[in-house]
Amino acid sequence: MSEQPHYLETLYKELALALGDAVWAFARIEWLTYSCLRGLSRDCLDELVGDLNFRNRTAILRRLINAKNSSQNKKERAYAAIKVAEELSDRRNIIVHNPWQIWVDLDSEKLMINIEKYSQREKTVDLDRLREFTKRAGEVEVELKESVYAL
Repeated sequence: MSEQPHYLETLYKELALALGDAVWAFARIEWLTYSCLRGLSRDCLDELVGDLNFRNRTAILRRLINAKNSSQNKKERAYAAIKVAEELSDRRNIIVHNPWQIWVDLDSEKLMINIEKYSQREKTVDLDRLREFTKRAGEVEVELKESVYAL
């Protein structure tokens, strides 16, 4: 008689792939911020701010947009895209950072279903929310790129 593997050894492949897709989708937004900084500055800002966190880079990006000689409507569109990307980064933080602090209930197998914010367990991410996040990140990437490149 063979012993069944513990559920921690048989995590849902779908959840693992969805986590990877979500991380990748936001990484594309991260890369885009560097590209925008490079495109809006002559000073290699993308290299100079390489170690800054996402919100610090978007703050600089806002200043560069403000300095552009473009219509206010175009600037507002870019600012709105940045704001949505920043909001998405908060959700990304739960997805990316909290797997290292996953609350494990060995009896209910909660790990297989949700990623929970360790200090606020009501903030959960399940497979459907991961997929929604990935889809939304793709939309945010397109809007950010189009709005900044239109300046």
